[in-house]
Amino acid sequence: MNILRLALTGLFRKRFYSLLLLAVCFSAMQTVLSGITGAAGFFYQQKIFEASVSVELDRVLHLDYQYTEESPEFAGVIRQYLDYIGTRPGVAAVGQFDAEGVYFSELKDLEAYKSVNGALLKGQKYEDYPGISRLLHADAAMLPFVEGGVTGYADPGNGSLPLYVSEVFREILPIGQTLTEERTGERYEVMGYIPKGAVWVEEDDLIRFPVVSLDGWFLAPFSGQSRSDIMTQLSCLHNTYAFLADGADTGLIREQIAAYPRQHGFAASARLLSEEYGDYQAETGAFTTRQVLLAGFITVMAGSSVTAVFAVSALLKRQQYGIWMACGFSRSAVAAEILLELFMVLLGAGLLAWGVQWLGLMRSTDLFRGVLLGAHTGCTLPACILLAVLITGMGALIPLNRLFRTSPGELIKGGTDTSD
Repeated sequence: MNILRLALTGLFRKRFYSLLLLAVCFSAMQTVLSGITGAAGFFYQQKIFEASVSVELDRVLHLDYQYTEESPEFAGVIRQYLDYIGTRPGVAAVGQFDAEGVYFSELKDLEAYKSVNGALLKGQKYEDYPGISRLLHADAAMLPFVEGGVTGYADPGNGSLPLYVSEVFREILPIGQTLTEERTGERYEVMGYIPKGAVWVEEDDLIRFPVVSLDGWFLAPFSGQSRSDIMTQLSCLHNTYAFLADGADTGLIREQIAAYPRQHGFAASARLLSEEYGDYQAETGAFTTRQVLLAGFITVMAGSSVTAVFAVSALLKRQQYGIWMACGFSRSAVAAEILLELFMVLLGAGLLAWGVQWLGLMRSTDLFRGVLLGAHTGCTLPACILLAVLITGMGALIPLNRLFRTSPGELIKGGTDTSD
């Protein structure tokens, strides 16, 4: 307790050097922690992806279209192509998914729905349209792909399409409720609920982008009309997957997937999801290495700056240290006061920098906000404490070396501490 009081008193008496040291440390910590958060963010994104996808990546082929047409007839060509892939030996299923914003006639002006949905849309592209509904179309084969909470579609038995509604709308939309899509006239019947916390992959890039919460979403299969709609089919091109059976000849299936388009006026190929994920890991691995090296370099530079500033502050207090030892303080006790004084400044600067970044992430509307927040709270905070310890050791090296190599009398004669 005496040492802590002495450290706090020392910081207060040398306010100018303390504030200068705090500013230097805060600036360095901001840069270092930002780099660590970015690097850890990629790690967290990989872990989230691995936890969300419930299929083996080396048994899923992702179709890639290099050349297509936009004529209405081409929608039929795509359907024939997918049917062809589905009949290849070793292919268990072929599936697509697509997301869109639609209006249901029964909901678009319903105040209870708009109130709940509007709150969920805050900060998103549909925030000015609380009456809109976010509808995820997914083939039945795609449902086990992600832990989305729905494993299959029930048949309403009346010609309507089955519709699964987010749990947040349970009080508004009971089982059996019929909804009509305003643009197409397609009728849907509520058959169940998507549990809270369910997620789906981002349609633009399921590996590189974070998963999407299905809270506030609707889920349904494609309608017969959408199967023949060229705009829907073009929107699904990047989200088409072939699921392989046990013992499938992956190489042969990929050759067949690439050969068929060449005979029908377009170009396409397929890659295993495990290969795409490996590419992503290689890319992020190189970036993470650069970020860690940059953080290490800045840490060394910060340590040098802290050493220079703190050495001057300690030099001005050398007589005080000599008097303490003459009055019975051991060198170890004085050394502890020096380390504690520097550590408090560094930890304070680090926590301040961490807090500023946390506040910025909390206010952010970035797509990666959740991933970065997870990395920031789970990885960067321990790194902040570790950096404070590391730079404390670097910064106190010169004062401690002088302390243990100089007698109390020499320290007292070396100069005066005018703050006492």
